[in-house]
Amino acid sequence: MHSMHYLQLFIVPFILSLVFTPLVRILALKKGFVSYPRVDRWHKHPTALLGGISIYLASTIPAFFIKIPDKRILGLIIGATFLFGVGLADDKFHFKPYTKLFCQIIAGCIAIGHGITLGMPQESFIAIPLTLLWIVGVTNSFNLLDNIDGLASGIAGISAFMLFLSSLFFSHNPSGVYGLIVCGAVLGFLPYNFNPAKIFMGDSGSMFLGFTLAVISVLETSLHISGLFTTLFVPVLIMSVPIFDTLFVTILRKIQGRKIFEGGKDHTSHHMVTLGLSQRKTVLLLYAISLTFGLIAILHSKMNTLIVFTIAILGVGLLLYFGIFLSDSVALISKQKGHKKHYDSNGRNTILTAVLLHKRRVAEILMDSAFICIAYSLSYFLRFEGTMLLPNLQLMKDSLVWVIVIKMSVFFVFGLYRGIWRYISISDLLTIFKVVGIASIGSIIFLTFIFRFKDYSRAVFIMDWIILLFLISASRISFRVLGEFFSQVGKKGKNVLIFGAGDTGEMVAREIKRNKALNYNPVGFVDDDPKKNGITIQGVRVLGTRSKIKNLIKENDIKEIIITIQSIDIEDLSEIAKICSDYSISYRQVRGILDKDEISEFNKN
Repeated sequence: MHSMHYLQLFIVPFILSLVFTPLVRILALKKGFVSYPRVDRWHKHPTALLGGISIYLASTIPAFFIKIPDKRILGLIIGATFLFGVGLADDKFHFKPYTKLFCQIIAGCIAIGHGITLGMPQESFIAIPLTLLWIVGVTNSFNLLDNIDGLASGIAGISAFMLFLSSLFFSHNPSGVYGLIVCGAVLGFLPYNFNPAKIFMGDSGSMFLGFTLAVISVLETSLHISGLFTTLFVPVLIMSVPIFDTLFVTILRKIQGRKIFEGGKDHTSHHMVTLGLSQRKTVLLLYAISLTFGLIAILHSKMNTLIVFTIAILGVGLLLYFGIFLSDSVALISKQKGHKKHYDSNGRNTILTAVLLHKRRVAEILMDSAFICIAYSLSYFLRFEGTMLLPNLQLMKDSLVWVIVIKMSVFFVFGLYRGIWRYISISDLLTIFKVVGIASIGSIIFLTFIFRFKDYSRAVFIMDWIILLFLISASRISFRVLGEFFSQVGKKGKNVLIFGAGDTGEMVAREIKRNKALNYNPVGFVDDDPKKNGITIQGVRVLGTRSKIKNLIKENDIKEIIITIQSIDIEDLSEIAKICSDYSISYRQVRGILDKDEISEFNKN
């Protein structure tokens, strides 16, 4: 097709959705199709439903004017229309989860009955059940993803566009234009659904989109797929955000002993907002993640498969650590605030117990095993090429299992899995450096004794050590980085000045940023040393000497001064106390850890 024709296929559904949505909203409000705030829902105000109608019409109407020689499209339209109708009824009558699941299975069977199956000629005996599982799974994923303003619609738009690009660059599948049509329809709806939402798509929209995208992704696999792994590689990456959110919620609810299909405020987006991000920033960040994984999937058609696979594994690893970080951090915040929602009926902590700790350790072990494989394999590909690569790949295959066993054993023996990575420090990084080095040396010694190191390249093991060190270190640091990121964008507390930009001042600033329960916002440091003026400590700037305190209090609405100078004399302390008294603010002095009183509070006005 001509590029102008592609533009028309996007513009037409976009305009239709843009026009239909406000009309549908008026209809929904008039007929009482409204979602009211509930304990297990995120929105705070009554909001119109039925937005799925505009998405459905804007997606379906243009489809009747496109002639694509593929009878399977009829199965897509019939199945999507059936689920759209089920969703409309559910928005009104609120079906049980198993009723919706049954209907999704019927829709999947309709699609399969029209010849829609995963393209796996070598594994055709599992193509039909796997196709049904994929369609039902993705449909449910988008249904669950519709939990915060603009999230499901935006992710659906990105996924649809990536499926369209995949059809152009990879499979050359003409059916991929339906992804472009859906993208236009969803983006036309998004302005009304983005925070603060004026209308929700409802189950009619989320199930329609989930089913449609699942089927489009299946249609793309028939022209270029010869194996199970490759079949699922592209669509799984493109649908990464809804799949991740579904797995995240499922695992957490199973740990907590809750029903998987019940409503709740425990989705990925909800946890991110709890950590301090605004709803808009949360949604935009998840958009960025979806876009990144979609681009990785597109790279599959343009780059070496191993390189793309390596990038994908690293991305999946980051998502895994991100999920662990979210669950741990939200549980920690709840514990600091005295919340009890993370406890079951028997009073046992279902998040901070050894159950989650062990599961996190299992995740770390699995990821480290994957990192060892990636580092070792990538080293061979970087070291050799062309005719040199094949014989050396055989050496890699013969030794890979032994390398994994030896390195993982060293990791266990030297305590790599005893750390709490949100508190990782330079000493922890030095430990990682030492342990990875010992593991690499151990694998070399083993291969020397068993295979006499014959034909093995020393350069491979040097590169393997460097790559593995980077991967292990980066995975651990990611917890600290995420913690710092959310502390920077978190909700603000009362403004405070820190008097003293020394070691104790740095400790106080770090604790304030780490512990949101303190409800402090460090505006800046004040220090009598003019050489420190303008420097930054823990992201907090030194704003000047004590002569500027009065102006800083007025300009920044300071509520409290924290004094961290250990050797402050009584006259200077009295001066600070008088300033605080004049401006009706409080102050406190933080002493060193070896002092008799760690924290002593003085006058509070």
